[in-house]
Amino acid sequence: MKIVIDECLPKRVTKFFENDMAYTVPQIGLSGSTDSELLDELDKRDIDIFITIDGNIEYQQQFLKRKFGTVVILAVSNRFSDLVHLKDKILNATSNIKKGEIIHIS
Repeated sequence: MKIVIDECLPKRVTKFFENDMAYTVPQIGLSGSTDSELLDELDKRDIDIFITIDGNIEYQQQFLKRKFGTVVILAVSNRFSDLVHLKDKILNATSNIKKGEIIHIS
């Protein structure tokens, strides 16, 4: 499974996915891309899952026809200490998500 973590999340979130290929947006060379450019590029690269904390992205972009599922984390901040307790929920969501689907984690 290929997973991309949005650049607004800490790099350490990739460590949640020991058996999968998880990368950050900067690691795949897409840092600074607009949301639409990023999402289009993820489709082209056959990414399975995109993880973000940007709660507005689903209202600003189209996801139904995307080739990947999206996990939106709803947390008080993007600090790792505020995200680590959500690890099991994130892993569960990523194992059950379908293409074009959005799952919210809180």
